[in-house]
Amino acid sequence: MNLKNPWYKWLSIGSLLMFFGCGGPVADYSMVDLVNTGGTVTLDGSPLVGAVVTFEDPTDDTFSYGLTDANGKYTLQFDSEMKGVKTGKKVVRISTTKKILGLNSAPSAEGGDPDAKRTDKELVPEKYNKKSTLEIEVTKGAVQFDFDLQSK
Repeated sequence: MNLKNPWYKWLSIGSLLMFFGCGGPVADYSMVDLVNTGGTVTLDGSPLVGAVVTFEDPTDDTFSYGLTDANGKYTLQFDSEMKGVKTGKKVVRISTTKKILGLNSAPSAEGGDPDAKRTDKELVPEKYNKKSTLEIEVTKGAVQFDFDLQSK
């Protein structure tokens, strides 16, 4: 075996990577105070289907998100691995056109923004999404947040 040959060096490095694994970083959730929560969203008394619900933290720009089902029910995700939302004050935004990769959207085969040509009409008034007036306080005991939205 000729150790001066550069191929042996790369083979050794490759072997070490395979042995120790080359997975990405593992998230440590021990420092995040998460509460499992969800609820129901209705628009004019009917379940709002396929709407993205986000609970945004105005102090650090983090958010949790969920997608309403056929009954208007949602459960919040902190990220793709963990359910829940951090405690504290939140601005709630609800939208039928918002896309979150992996929740209700997939990457485009051509690359770029998969929703660049979307023409879906937003069913939820701006006061509940872009210019939301919905604010809540998430505490350890608060696990159900229902929203009865009005289109007018």
